[in-house]
Amino acid sequence: MKAKILMAVASLLLLALFAAPLWRITLEAPQYPDGITMYIWVNKITGDSEYTLQNINILNHYVGMKYIEPDTIPELVYFPYIIGLMAFLGCLISFTNSKYYRLIWTMALLTLGILGMYDFYLWEYDYGHNLSPLAPIKVPGMAYQPPLFGSEMLLNFRASSYPHWGGFFLFSSLILGFASFWVAHKAMARKPKVAMALTALLLLFGTACSDGPQAINYGEESCHYCKMTIVDTRFGSELITTKGKIFKFDAVSCLVNHLQTLDEADVKSSWVTAYDAPEVLLDVNSCNYLISEGIRSPMGAHLSAFGSAESARSFQSIHGGDLFDWAEIQNHLSPPLSNE
Repeated sequence: MKAKILMAVASLLLLALFAAPLWRITLEAPQYPDGITMYIWVNKITGDSEYTLQNINILNHYVGMKYIEPDTIPELVYFPYIIGLMAFLGCLISFTNSKYYRLIWTMALLTLGILGMYDFYLWEYDYGHNLSPLAPIKVPGMAYQPPLFGSEMLLNFRASSYPHWGGFFLFSSLILGFASFWVAHKAMARKPKVAMALTALLLLFGTACSDGPQAINYGEESCHYCKMTIVDTRFGSELITTKGKIFKFDAVSCLVNHLQTLDEADVKSSWVTAYDAPEVLLDVNSCNYLISEGIRSPMGAHLSAFGSAESARSFQSIHGGDLFDWAEIQNHLSPPLSNE
């Protein structure tokens, strides 16, 4: 009975996410001594006043950041359905005696939370790095991405990013989910090895199903194609096969050359590092590519990737060269460059 009550409370706590924001970002500056705060909910974005988003968008305009328009953010549309489904499934599980269902539900909620935080980081990164070249205020090398957690100075603004009540509700739901599993486990008097084995299998399954890339250990790992040590954090690339094998490369050209040796059906996903965002791996199809004599890259291809067309054109205006999309750059490098 204790396990059932804990599971029911864990499920119902998720519904509280519709009543309180998950996260808050506060900007403080001399012209805003009291600060302006933006609240991020599971289904909307609000502020501490009706003019908060308008004021933030005005500030964004001066430094070239995109306007924050909640109606254009797809996560705010489908996240509520995910939360509602998890709450519904949790309530159903609370009527059962299965400890395994409780563990699976809690692990799924934990995975969704991690993916949500990663998506939030990418959202912050996009707004803080993809700046308009026509911005009235330009500071070379400056990015305006707020911290994922903590406080940081951005020009004369202090940006602070922390969980709000909804974030604590989500964390409490996770704790109660694990507690429900543990109470049910003890009540069934099973050996701890069973739970450990199940947890290990769930973690293994989650890893096997992941479509994302692995971090590249720069200075330690070697390029699968040219065998050179991967050292430049602006050009690292990665390939994941349908069998789960991961190959890493020191340049986009090496990735393209190796792809030419594989069948398309054997490739699950490919990733490249944006030249203007070192160590951040992006899907190859979402990037723009520049071949310019003004930008040197490993293996002499003078090829770099950019996360947005605006950024690629900005670098092209400085260094010259030609722009390509993913399909065009593969055709351009065929037959493959020499790996000598």
